[in-house]
Amino acid sequence: MYCRAITSLMQKNNFVDSASAINSHFSDSGLFGLQIEGPGSHSAELMNVLVEELNQLREPIPEQELARAKNILKMNVLLAMENQEERLEEVARNFQTFGNLTFHQYCEKIDAVTSDSINSVASETLTGKPTLLVTGSSINLVPGVTDVSRQLN
Repeated sequence: MYCRAITSLMQKNNFVDSASAINSHFSDSGLFGLQIEGPGSHSAELMNVLVEELNQLREPIPEQELARAKNILKMNVLLAMENQEERLEEVARNFQTFGNLTFHQYCEKIDAVTSDSINSVASETLTGKPTLLVTGSSINLVPGVTDVSRQLN
């Protein structure tokens, strides 16, 4: 099962070879983004569909899609906890950061996420200056960070 962005990007655009979400969160900051790969000849199109997908995070998310995303996230979290060492590390990290956070509480927090909260965070996040990393032989075809920032605002 894939998240909305990956399904949308890969199924609607035959020039997208792969797509993935990036999410690292810390107690005081985090990193969120999308990664996309495809042929250099479609560099501009790759960036355009990526920016479009990010902008769609500001729009209401249908309840069925949101429920699916929550279930995928909970499944991924719980699958990652199958290994005893990883489970212990996660419990220690949660205790150090939050004082106490069980897996049931974690799942409850995931269930509490609403379309409005996602839209709000996306709007706030996307108003800042984006970080853009482009690799390959056709990087000159990709819009610059100023153009991408303008498209996100």
